[in-house]
Amino acid sequence: MTEKERFWIIKCPRCHTHQIADSRNKSKTCSQCSRRFEILDLPILASAKDAREARAIVAELKMPRTTLSEPKVI
Repeated sequence: MTEKERFWIIKCPRCHTHQIADSRNKSKTCSQCSRRFEILDLPILASAKDAREARAIVAELKMPRTTLSEPKVI
């Protein structure tokens, strides 16, 4: 395992919250619903070399998706 892919971004199988998992671990407990799950059983959405980059990826994934063509409602 290289340092390049140390942190993985995954989703909790119960509540679908984005989670940052250390790739050296086998399992993780969700910070929202407290479910413990195996990391290797889930699809990896993204990977990051450090925790700061992983947090930035999760923040980007949480942002609502809008298109420029949608009218702005006031």
